[in-house]
Order: sequence, then C-alpha cells, then structure tokens
Amino acid sequence: MSSRATADGRTALAVAVASAVVMALAGIAGVGPLTLATLVVVTVLAIVSPAGVLAAAIAALPYFFRPLDITGQQFAASELLLVAATVGTGFRALFATGNAVTDMLLALRTRLATVLRSPLVLAAGLLVMLGGVLVAFPYDVAHRSDSLREWRWTLAEPALLVGLLVWHRRNRWLPDLAASAIIVGGAVASLHALADLALGGGVSVGGVTRIAGPYPHPNALALMTVRIAALALVWAVFEPRVRRWVALLLVICAIALAATFSRGAMLAGLVVVGVVLVNAPARVRLAGAGSVALGLLLAVAVARDRMLDLFGGGSGSLRLDIWSSALQMIADRPVFGYGPDQFLYAYLPRYVQPTSWGERFTSHAHNFLFDFWVRLGIIGAAFVSIMALLCVLTLARRLRAPDHLQPLAMAALVALIATFAHGFVDNAFFSHDLAMSAWLLAWLAFGAFPAVAGTEGEVDVARAGVWRGWLHRLTSLR
Repeated sequence: MSSRATADGRTALAVAVASAVVMALAGIAGVGPLTLATLVVVTVLAIVSPAGVLAAAIAALPYFFRPLDITGQQFAASELLLVAATVGTGFRALFATGNAVTDMLLALRTRLATVLRSPLVLAAGLLVMLGGVLVAFPYDVAHRSDSLREWRWTLAEPALLVGLLVWHRRNRWLPDLAASAIIVGGAVASLHALADLALGGGVSVGGVTRIAGPYPHPNALALMTVRIAALALVWAVFEPRVRRWVALLLVICAIALAATFSRGAMLAGLVVVGVVLVNAPARVRLAGAGSVALGLLLAVAVARDRMLDLFGGGSGSLRLDIWSSALQMIADRPVFGYGPDQFLYAYLPRYVQPTSWGERFTSHAHNFLFDFWVRLGIIGAAFVSIMALLCVLTLARRLRAPDHLQPLAMAALVALIATFAHGFVDNAFFSHDLAMSAWLLAWLAFGAFPAVAGTEGEVDVARAGVWRGWLHRLTSLR
C-alpha cells in the first residue's frame, strides 16, 4: 500500500474516532442545539474524510434505539453520520478534479457508472423501489407513516450505505476500517450492557437476569451482537495481524452475548463454531465440541427454566403460533404482501392465535423468510431466499476448494450465515441496525476485495504459522 494510501487511512481513522466521540457527547448531553452543532462539525469532518465519518456511522449502529434530538425531531446517530458522510462524499466528488466543469462532470459520471454497475447496489436499489411501491399502497393506510419510516430505516438508508461503500472501495483500507468500526461499536454496546447488569439493571425472565444495554430487549442485543461476534471470531482466527485487539473485543462481545441468554444466538453460535472447525484436525474438532457441550451444560445449570422452557407454552410454542399466523397472512396476500412495518396491523385484528394473545403486539414474524414475504411480497421472499442460498453455496465452495484466502471476506460470509441461522427464529433484518449491518457484511463478503488473487490488498495467511496450516484450506470469496 502506498504512503499516500497509508496517510489517507490514518486520516480516516482519526476522523472516525473524532466523529464518534463528538456524536456520543452530543447524545449524552441530550441538548437539541448541541446536536445540531455536532452535525455541522461531523459534516466538516466528512469533507476531510467521508470514509472516516462513514465508519463512525457503522460504529454507532448499536445505539440506534438511543436517538438524538434536533429541533424536536429524533434521529439516530448512525443516520446523522450517514447524511454527513454523503455530503462529504458529494463535496469531494465535485471539487477533487479541479475547476473545470467538464472534468468534474466526466469524473462524476464515470464514478457513478461504476457504483451503479455493482450487483450489491442494484440489489439494494431493487428493494428500495419495491418497498417504495408498497409504501404507497400499504395494507393499512392509517399507518402509512409507519411504513414509510421503516422503508427509510431498513431499505433506503442501507442502500445509501452500500452505495457509499462501493463509491469508496478504491481505498484499500476501507474494509478493515468498516469491520473494525462495527466490532468496536458492538464491544462498546456489550460493555454498556454488562455495566448495566453490574449496577442492578437487566431484564428478569425465566428465573434469570438478561442484559439489554442500549437495546429495548435482550433479544435485540443478541441479534446484533451475534453477527458481530461471528465476524470478530473468524477474522481473528484467520488474520494474524488483527488477532490481538480483535480477540479482546471478541471476548467482551461473547460475554455479553452469553448474558443475553438468547437461544437463537446459541443456535447461530453453534453454526459459526461448526464452520470454523470443519477443516480442523480431529483433536481441534474434539476440543471444540467439548467446549460447546460444556457451555451448553453451563447455560442449563445457570438458567434451567429459561433454557428448557421451549414448548408447552414457552417461546417455542409461541413461535409456532406466530409462524402459523404468518403463513395464513401470506396465503391471503401471496404476491404483494402487506408492506413495510404492516405485520402488526394485520396480525393483531385478524391472525393472532388465542394461545399467543399475551404476545399479540409482536411486530414481525420471527423468521426471515416469512418477514420478507409479509413485508415485501413474493419478490422480497425470492430475494432473501436467493441471498441465503448464495451464502450457503459460496461458503461450501470455499470450504471445499482451497485457494487464496481473504480472511475478512470469509469472516463476513460466516457472519451472514450466523445472521440467517438466528433469523430462522427471530428478526434478521427489519430494524435499522440489523439492515445496515447485514448490507455491510454483504459488501465485505462479496464486494470489498479484488477479484483477482494476488492483487494489492489481499492477505497471505501462510505467514500465520505452521500450526495453523489447516486454516489455509479455507479460501477467499473472490
């Protein structure tokens, strides 16, 4: 990497840290005018380094449910930072090529054409347009504003994120910075949750205290943290140069994840551990299996009622009821679905099962396929099915066909697999933090690295040492 690129990377890191700190201080202060002033500051920082402010937006995702006030309106820090990064990107695009208008327009058109050719941008754009049409014709017109808000949070803003990531892809340090940002953000949220527990907070459920931190519910913390932990685990295993600091943050996230007592997260964790160990020597697989078994036994010993209360009125029975209701909803509107954030308004008055009346205000189907189908119709269901199949087939191919390894791309792919595994029994996408992080992982897995092996930016993990030779059989995604 050139000295200029290294300097740009350091500038982006400094801008990311500064933007995150000033936005966090504004959130702690909770004063509207100060938040507005902070937005001006981070916009100026975005002109210095748009990618740095974009990284700060990624780091702020776990604090989506702690919005900031601006003149009576509330916006998440990640949204404000995303807007600032967009402004900074536009400013740099217009004025980086000199004063000649023709040069600026030509450079801008060329760059936009490159972005619009990205399959990820096209896929995100398809969902934006599909969701926009369904917002215009929602199931319950009285809640069109709710539908529009979810469209903004889970479709439009993630598409903007993908576009910016593709736009700045020429910065070879950006994948590392983006992945580091979401891991740091997850670790901060995990520390927040653990500190809350130490101070007597948490949610008492099933005879155990579960942590939530900046989230409204422990399951919400688990949904975000499990994908971050999966990303950190696989990246640390396959990438020696980041192992020390990533491993430290991984431990923090893992402890917090365990303290959520989320069974869906445990399911995802089992999948991740299985992927990591699949090509390991027999001794390593045996040790891994023993560690998993010990962890499960410990979870049962600490929270027996929580871990074993699945059916007979437990959450397993509840999910079966919700899935049954979701299938009835899909059967009634199989093509167009109900629109973004319309699940509750159809489910409560018409489809809720009598045995699930206590959870009648649930807002999603607790299954990623059903959720996409209810919200975005058959096209949404086809999209998420293809994405899940693509991830599984790509992972299987990389595990089966040794090649050059992109550690971060592999880590992102495994994190996506964990997302689908957890999303089989819970929400996987339709929250701002989940949607943004899912598209970030998709970009890291499929769009962040050169397609040609051996080009600049690829990492040769052979230098990791002989004892990790079994890891080298896992291959890159590109």
